[in-house]
Amino acid sequence: MNNSDKNKKTNINSKITWTATAMCFLVAVIIIISGYVFMLVTDPNYGFRDFVDSVVGNLIGVLAGFCVFDILYNKLTQDAYARETSQQIAKTLMGDPETMDAFSEEDKKAFLKSTLVSMLRDDDAVDLLTTNMGKYFDGAKSARIRKAFDYIITIEDKLTPAYETYDFPGLKENRYFLLDEEFKFTVKYLSGNDANFSGDYVCLGFAYDKRSLDSGLLEDGKDADFSKCIFNEDLVVTPEAIKYINSIPNDEVTAVINDLFVPTLWVDGDGGREEDLVEVERKQNGLIFKFKLEYDKTRMEHDVRIYFKMPRLWDHIFEVTLVDPTKNPHIKLKYKSDMDVTMYSYLNKEDQSNAGAFVKRADLYEISIKDEWVYPKSGALFHIRRKK
Repeated sequence: MNNSDKNKKTNINSKITWTATAMCFLVAVIIIISGYVFMLVTDPNYGFRDFVDSVVGNLIGVLAGFCVFDILYNKLTQDAYARETSQQIAKTLMGDPETMDAFSEEDKKAFLKSTLVSMLRDDDAVDLLTTNMGKYFDGAKSARIRKAFDYIITIEDKLTPAYETYDFPGLKENRYFLLDEEFKFTVKYLSGNDANFSGDYVCLGFAYDKRSLDSGLLEDGKDADFSKCIFNEDLVVTPEAIKYINSIPNDEVTAVINDLFVPTLWVDGDGGREEDLVEVERKQNGLIFKFKLEYDKTRMEHDVRIYFKMPRLWDHIFEVTLVDPTKNPHIKLKYKSDMDVTMYSYLNKEDQSNAGAFVKRADLYEISIKDEWVYPKSGALFHIRRKK
């Protein structure tokens, strides 16, 4: 009902009320006059003073009850009107972001918390949700989501011929399997651009130790090198292999890494060329691959695709970790029949993380959660061994 219809309805109700009141007053006058005439006829001693005393006494009794009813009625109708008005205001705020923009950030957060309280009725649950959402309201760096996540891992039981060409340590002893990884995601920054996508280089990190890997994944500042990378992986090789990588001459290391790892990066469609890898920076705890790409660095959303191959020691854990809120994650791991692979999922989707969300077939694990958000820190572990 619009305002014009409401006004018309109010005017009609007002006219009906006044007409009813006038009729009641007229009936009351007729009854009073009739009563006075009747008393004069039946009792010659009945005077006007007696009539007035009787009418006034009766009116006082009636008016007392009427006043109490009127006060209660007004109170109830005013409370009902206040509740209806409050509900209309709340609906307007909830459905009109422009109206919400007129309020301060603290008022918006208070409104959000009140809404959660009314839905959950549990102080601990409300505190948990508001605390976790706070980092997305307050910090541009952590306000990041991935609207798509597609991770395809293929495990081969032999390294590529390039490793034999460079006589990679551990190859002859058959100590490695090969990880072939293709990773696609769409990343969106809710509060502005991120430094990892707005600098001169886009970097990928490969850490020798778990501490550096976790520091890079979580971007907690403990390791500035890996926290600047858009993707981090753990490079599990022998100590001899690390020494070999560090011994490659500076003017040859980029070409050697290109041959061994075949690293390829696309951002918003630009990339896919061997010459995009312009530098391999060797650190004590790993490698940083630096790519030079041409794309719009001012965008708040980027489509990313990463591809590479790398060696990995047998009988180790391979971890896939979601460190940002991610929608529709899809993880597929394919392996050979002579391998023994066990998956441990810790995607926080309760029953979906195990029974409902993944498929295990011969030589394949596949996790797919559709139309759902998965929150950090979630993922899956794969223990990869040779069959005995």
